[in-house]
Parts: sequence; C-alpha cells; structure tokens
Amino acid sequence: MTPPLPPAERERLARVRFTIIAAARASGVVLMLFGMWILFGNLIREGGQIAIGLPVFAIGLFEALVLPQILAARWRSDR
Repeated sequence: MTPPLPPAERERLARVRFTIIAAARASGVVLMLFGMWILFGNLIREGGQIAIGLPVFAIGLFEALVLPQILAARWRSDR
C-alpha cells in the first residue's frame, strides 16, 4: 500500500491529468477535422479519399470521446 500524497502533490497530479485529458480531446477534434478534410475535400484527390479519411476521422473520434473517459476511469480515486 502506498502512503497518501501530500495535498500539494495531489493538486499538481490533478492538474497534470486534467491537461492530458484536455489535450487528448483537442487533438482528437483536430484529427476529426483533418479526416473530414481528407474525406470531403480535394486534399489528396479530387472529390475526397474515403480509404484514408475515414480511418483518420475514426481515430480522432475515439481520441476525442472515448479516450478521456478511459483515462478518467483509470485515474479516478477510490472514495
């Protein structure tokens, strides 16, 4: 069993975890937008590229919606 952390260390750890979750959400949204640009834009070829855009969008969706929930559940303190 690990000894309890002092309050200052707990607060620092909470801030770091919050930043990681916020960064995961933001980068997921950026990936989703980039995937949509590939899907519907003329970035790779005229008319879009579904074979590349759809997986990029799906990874971004996972990173924006699911990954923060997984991290929060893993880091949730036992009360």
